[in-house]
Amino acid sequence: MALITTERLTLREVTSADAAFIIALYNEPSFIDGIGDKQVYTVAQATEYIAKNFTKSYHDNGYGMYLVVLRDVGTPIGICGLIRRDYRDDFELGYGVSKMFWSKGYAGEAATAVLEYGKQQLNAKEFIAVTSMSNQASIKTLERLGFLFSKVEKLAAYDEESRLFTLAID
Repeated sequence: MALITTERLTLREVTSADAAFIIALYNEPSFIDGIGDKQVYTVAQATEYIAKNFTKSYHDNGYGMYLVVLRDVGTPIGICGLIRRDYRDDFELGYGVSKMFWSKGYAGEAATAVLEYGKQQLNAKEFIAVTSMSNQASIKTLERLGFLFSKVEKLAAYDEESRLFTLAID
């Protein structure tokens, strides 16, 4: 069932039926380089990852990361949503789009819809986003969305330093 709909996209909860897509996306070299190796290589690992991360977040927080699907053909192209980390008290925007769908504006379209959802449904007043130091594509997307670079930080979820961006809601 669609949670968010845009002109070209539908965002919905990720389920165990999406395991094959999650494996494919999470093992793209660009995903590993830009986001990290989540160690999801089999259907069993993907199903467990979906339960422990996606489904748990929906249950515990009322939001999470969503599957991004092309509306007209139903093809999954990525994930986008809000992350709640145990060690932070922010709404963190996250997204990852399969490389074959880059440079079409899908990440920005999905992220804009998620940010609007966060403002309207969750009363979020500020968002953060984190990128690897070298992920220029995500940095450009975040800047187009109005995020401002805040600082370089070593976050508990990542082995290396990351760039932290913030977006305040008026």
